[in-house]
Amino acid sequence: MSVRGASATARLPFWHLHLRLSGWRAIPTAIFTLGAGAIHLTVMPQHFQEYRPFGVFFLLAGLAQVSLAAALLFSTGRRMAILGAAGNLAIVALWVVSRTVGLPLGDDPWHPETVGVADAAVTILELMAAWNLIRLARRPWGPGPARTRVRIRSALALVPGLLLTIVGVEAGTEGMPASVNMSAPIAPGQASIPMDSLKAAPGSEPLRSFTLVAEPAQIGGQTAWTFNGTVPGPELRVMQGDRLRVTLVNDLPASTTIHWHGVRVSNAEDGVAGVTQDAVPPGATYSYEFVARDGGTFWYHSHQDTANQLTRGLFGALVVQARQGPTADRDYALIFHEFPGHPIIGPGLQGLAGYVGQAFSGQRVAVNGTTDDLRLLALPGDRVRLRLIGALEGEQFGPLMMVAEPLELVPIGTCYQIVAIDGGDLNAPQCIGPERLRLGIGQRYDLSFEMPASGAVRILDPRGHESVTVGSGPAPAVPDLKGLPLFDPLGYGRPAPVPVLGHGIDVTYQVVLGEEGGIRNFQPELIHTINGKAAPMGTTYLVREGEVVRLRIVNETGEFHTMHLHGHVLTVLDRDGGAPRGSPLHLDSLLVSPHERWDVAFVADNPGLWMFHCHVLLHAALGMSAMVSYDGVTTPFDLGARSGNQPE
Repeated sequence: MSVRGASATARLPFWHLHLRLSGWRAIPTAIFTLGAGAIHLTVMPQHFQEYRPFGVFFLLAGLAQVSLAAALLFSTGRRMAILGAAGNLAIVALWVVSRTVGLPLGDDPWHPETVGVADAAVTILELMAAWNLIRLARRPWGPGPARTRVRIRSALALVPGLLLTIVGVEAGTEGMPASVNMSAPIAPGQASIPMDSLKAAPGSEPLRSFTLVAEPAQIGGQTAWTFNGTVPGPELRVMQGDRLRVTLVNDLPASTTIHWHGVRVSNAEDGVAGVTQDAVPPGATYSYEFVARDGGTFWYHSHQDTANQLTRGLFGALVVQARQGPTADRDYALIFHEFPGHPIIGPGLQGLAGYVGQAFSGQRVAVNGTTDDLRLLALPGDRVRLRLIGALEGEQFGPLMMVAEPLELVPIGTCYQIVAIDGGDLNAPQCIGPERLRLGIGQRYDLSFEMPASGAVRILDPRGHESVTVGSGPAPAVPDLKGLPLFDPLGYGRPAPVPVLGHGIDVTYQVVLGEEGGIRNFQPELIHTINGKAAPMGTTYLVREGEVVRLRIVNETGEFHTMHLHGHVLTVLDRDGGAPRGSPLHLDSLLVSPHERWDVAFVADNPGLWMFHCHVLLHAALGMSAMVSYDGVTTPFDLGARSGNQPE
């Protein structure tokens, strides 16, 4: 080198000299490391809200990676490369543990987290950075002109580095909003109706008090989340007109609530996190109080992070015996559910993996907590009432394993009457059988029959999953179950006046069930929508007290959806252009088959803010939820990341 050239080189700034001589090799590493740090800092606020130590970890990891990226551009050395590679690989190892066996700390210890877009992108960036740092540590850093191929390789690294960073940061900002308030709008001059005013008025009704302790328990070799140590939780059986006072004690590691499915409670007692209350934190207690106005078969379950908590075991039967009407010698409530303690429900990649695994291995269907043949006592001539409660997602099949075909049950051994659906009595039910009864999650069927003079009565599933045997003696012959007709509730029983139609329809709303691909809660998902919107920023149907509201439900998907309206009763008007030919149908959980259209109506007689959602848990978690909101009703509670209230 000439004296003139050496003098010119000496005058170059240090950073320019480093970049010219050896920094080109460090540029890809700096890009990957900077991208990983940016994603960590993007999702850091969410982790601070969920569990403060995790937020601190993400803050420190992000700052360390940004600092390393800057250092690589201004100075280099083997020690820095080795420490940087070790740090990135340590974070990757921690991520693998958190997604496979779970971490021993946090708000949900030893429970694997879902794999999302943001964390997958940051892990790939960290692996790429670690690989380059290892190569840099092994290669001499001596001076020399930057070769063209090194420059080209460094420039090309911008493409995957920037792409992964953009995708990860965007996914990190697409999580649950920090805070969403579901209060209804207040018209000018209209007085607001605060949520805490929508409670059962004091009265002299007979008081029934219960305590439900939400706690982990070992069941069948799995850790289940239970009420009072059992799955299902204790059966609550009361008389119509009783006042219930239920105390929830939360001994779980996560917040929870109790929702009274199908019961027309006052809105403040509905148990929906972020709408009618804050979720009850670990170690706290909460009391619900309401009057059981309607007789029928109902159930209760968590309505906080429902897709995970219900499948872990937080549910039970609620039976309200009517003060008038036929009685039974034997009255049993049967809950059909997934075997507890091994949840497979969840949005994103982990949820999809669970469904694929379930499709190959089959669901572990249980009845009242057992996967064995459940035997119930009954004598010849006894009048038996079986209350069938659907707490099962349904069979999963199809390209995305989200179809959720409802459970089918076949009673054999005697003819039977279906005396109620969803707690609503049917008019003049005739004795039928055997037929296949479709039971979607959230639905209930009440069967009544007389035990035969000899032999047992059984309830079977055409797929051979579960069996219930009532009585003793020889089992009845099993027919070709799959070839039996499918029970059609629209043609069963006898017609009768429909009170809701006598008032006329005041307002009609469209309920279009759809789906579209996108990113939700940091993960790629098939987002499920109502009128093209996904919760929590979903559709709101505004109603006024006293109105008769018609909902026209159009299913544009190839999936089954059980549409459940809180706090009200839906009267069926029409299905695909055909009105009911038999008994009027009064439901709270409507099973909508692929591409069906239903017209239903309800009377707006229970002021409040009410969820209206698909009860297939995965579909609701993916956004298929709306609100029926009465004008002027306000709530002090918020749902979202800041409060931790997550009703689905």
